[in-house]
Amino acid sequence: MDAWLSIVIRQCILYSLPVMISLTAVSWLEARWHKMPLPHPFFSITSRLSWLPWFAAIAFHRGIIIAPPRILKRGMQAALIRLTGHAILCLIGIALYAWTLNHPSPSGLPPLHHWWAKVLMFFNLCMMAMHVLPLPGMLAGEWVATRWLNFPASLYTPSMALVIILVLLAASPLLDLTLGALIVFPVYEQISSLLMQQG
Repeated sequence: MDAWLSIVIRQCILYSLPVMISLTAVSWLEARWHKMPLPHPFFSITSRLSWLPWFAAIAFHRGIIIAPPRILKRGMQAALIRLTGHAILCLIGIALYAWTLNHPSPSGLPPLHHWWAKVLMFFNLCMMAMHVLPLPGMLAGEWVATRWLNFPASLYTPSMALVIILVLLAASPLLDLTLGALIVFPVYEQISSLLMQQG
């Protein structure tokens, strides 16, 4: 129990700041693109739809960590904006990670800047991969919705049903075995290896 708790606390420390930055940036980008005001300054980081799946993934020691940003608008264009936001943040994470490899932390201090850059890259890579799933708010899901079915409006809000679905998905090994094995882990390893060789 002590070992599990210590791993969860460490993971929460490593993931919390990059995830908050990512959720805030993606919501801000979507609001700017659609010229919509955010309801309040902390709108993007106050949703249980984001934080409960995130904590479930960490609590069950999953490789794929997800925290969907709050959806401001439905449709493929809005989903593409969110995907683009995650892609930009992933590239920023790669650039920061490359920089941290050549700038170690001062002696005696934990290398948090190194891990936060790595997590920023990895988390946004996970969220980019999520867009291939037929879920509301994701690019593939919005494409499916325009052709075969129409998601009810409740699935675009932090409803308890959607939260439970995402929590179960995040806690199960399904994402690791599918998105992780096919997309996220191979791409992440390639990027990390390339940066380590160049560093």
